Amino acid sequence: MKGPIRSFAELLERARRSKSPRMVIAAANDAHSLQAALDAWRQGLVEPILVGSPDAIRANAALLGEDISPIRVIQADSPEIAAAAAVRLAHDGEAELVMKGLVSTKTLVRCVLSAEFGLRRAGIMSHVTLMESPDRDRLMIMTDSAINIRPTFHRKAEILSNAVAAAHKLGIEEPKAAIIAAVENVELPAMPATLDAALLKRLAAAGKFGRCVVDGPLSMDNALEAETADIKGVKAEVAGRADVLLVPDIETGNAVYKAVRHIAKRELAGAVVGASVPLVMTSRGDSSLTKLYSIALGAVLSAE
Repeated sequence: MKGPIRSFAELLERARRSKSPRMVIAAANDAHSLQAALDAWRQGLVEPILVGSPDAIRANAALLGEDISPIRVIQADSPEIAAAAAVRLAHDGEAELVMKGLVSTKTLVRCVLSAEFGLRRAGIMSHVTLMESPDRDRLMIMTDSAINIRPTFHRKAEILSNAVAAAHKLGIEEPKAAIIAAVENVELPAMPATLDAALLKRLAAAGKFGRCVVDGPLSMDNALEAETADIKGVKAEVAGRADVLLVPDIETGNAVYKAVRHIAKRELAGAVVGASVPLVMTSRGDSSLTKLYSIALGAVLSAE
């Protein structure tokens, strides 16, 4: 078993040492996603396949000063056709990673869920965000900030299962997962997320999620800082040592993501898991490093 990945530099190195997956970009006629894919290609992280308007792709490559002659380009006359073609390539085993280009998330996800050529598995899809711990000595996963809006208890169980599997892929043998809420006690009916957290802890103790330690409800400060947990008298193995942070809803996850990126000025990485291949869905507002790290994360998660 490889050791845990503790930094974004180690994430890049792990991706370089793995077999470079073929990454198909849906609607690659977008300078932002094209540049990110080419940066990752030059660093040996992926083998890109570009799907979209060949003229637009080549024009953007020329503006970027990039030579894409060695790269496979597949014509698609609209974003919808490009998304379907990219997903079909992964479905047919011609790509191990899918990246979103100039196409809406809704359109790409609809193709992924297609019964005919999609990538759907038995469970649900969810988003994992990789971020630095407060002391910068390891990387943590936060979930879900992009896919599941207001997950039910059963969906939270699947989101947690996806996150634990991702943590294992990152070399964390026994991930510690904190189920985040505003308080550490079950408070009904005011805070139903606290009951979800307590029940997820019970399921984990019964072996539902495999090798991991789950605790909750825990407020974010207690999950992140052992000293704060000690001051508050919170006794939990996960306190201050969380590898996984499961937030109660998309608003919480989205706010934390943007606070980490824009207030704390930390880099992030993100991918959608739960399909038969990982999906890289970066935003135009993401930094070039976040895009590169997200591709590296997808590459590591796609490894056998």
